[in-house]
Amino acid sequence: MVATKILEAVKWSAETVKGAAVVLATPNAPIPASQLHPRMMARPWTTQEYIRMWSWRHCWKFIPVFRFYIYSGIIVYGVYKFVLPIKPRHRIMYTKGKEDGHHHEVEHWYGIRQKLADKEYFKKYNPLKKAGEAEVGGH
Repeated sequence: MVATKILEAVKWSAETVKGAAVVLATPNAPIPASQLHPRMMARPWTTQEYIRMWSWRHCWKFIPVFRFYIYSGIIVYGVYKFVLPIKPRHRIMYTKGKEDGHHHEVEHWYGIRQKLADKEYFKKYNPLKKAGEAEVGGH
């Protein structure tokens, strides 16, 4: 059952690709008459049906804005894919840099707090201080 559905999907996809190739190869060809099945629904109910039933050849031939959107989409995709320097590894490096930066900031403030705590401790309990010796750095 699954194999049958996969084969049907491959067959429909191949028909769609073949039709798109024919339309792109001969954009000024006359629009063929529709061949409707007697029990075919009047309206498409799913996205796939809507895409298959769309009048692609008519839109390509008579609506210049349609061609503009298609070509613009191809150009934008090409710029995004081949020109822009942002790649997934850059996103990973950026995220890792943010995380590492946070850890370095935590270490920095931890170090400052640790130094202050050490200074307080050694002010009270300096085991190396000799009797009568002046306070170091306390001027």
